[in-house]
Amino acid sequence: MHELLEMSDKEVEHLAWIHSNKFTIPDVFGQRFFKSSYRYACRILRKYYLDKGFLHMVKAESTTFQDSVYSLTAGAIRSLDAKNKILVRSTKYPVKVNPYEREHDIKVQEIRTAIELSEDLKEVFWVSDFEMRSGISPLVKARFIDGSLDKEKWRSNGMNPNSTGRRTPDGYFEADLEGQREAFVLEFEHHPYDDYKFNRMAWNLKHHFPDVTKLVVSADRKNALRMIKTLQTKVKNDEQNKWFVTDFEKIKTLFFKKIWHQLDHPFE
Repeated sequence: MHELLEMSDKEVEHLAWIHSNKFTIPDVFGQRFFKSSYRYACRILRKYYLDKGFLHMVKAESTTFQDSVYSLTAGAIRSLDAKNKILVRSTKYPVKVNPYEREHDIKVQEIRTAIELSEDLKEVFWVSDFEMRSGISPLVKARFIDGSLDKEKWRSNGMNPNSTGRRTPDGYFEADLEGQREAFVLEFEHHPYDDYKFNRMAWNLKHHFPDVTKLVVSADRKNALRMIKTLQTKVKNDEQNKWFVTDFEKIKTLFFKKIWHQLDHPFE
């Protein structure tokens, strides 16, 4: 029997958020929880959480310590699972970070942070790509949070909506917007999509999230304009009002309500 790690409520909050993303880096962690510098966030992660056995740290090749990746240890995962603060298939092993997806995933975390801290949105409920690929659908996560999920049945794969390994979006979230509860699905285009990726992305969001507002974030304005023009040829006219596009810089710096181009609207 493994000994569980002692954690404060604030530590549980931090670690559960990190694990929902699979990993984090000091800059993003600092933005999300402290609105402060890399130096302070790095001190929390390296001086306290590493020493307490909560985290592993990996410094990627050809990067600085500022870009070091932090993910939960097996002991932290077991401890959070015992507290019913995270939902995992197994508590035996820590997660493995794919270095090829790292840069993309960090930017998605920055987008998530901007959305969760947005003054336009309240009570944000987020399901990450990592969670969805692990079989944690929005419904499963909501049931886990409210205590109605049979966790052991879910672990046995009887309730895994992603058992075939289908493509997942980069995030799903619900939030109160202007007094209404709204649901959104997010796709981040890190590098320009070719026609195959355009088709696959559009089909997946349409068929698996038919009634949900689709948000597409491109890496820069040039690619956002290209995304809009391409999607206007691939999404049916009567469905375009559910699609919105912006670029990475806007979503990080401007108000949520003012950054989107609705697909059925002409260019200004």
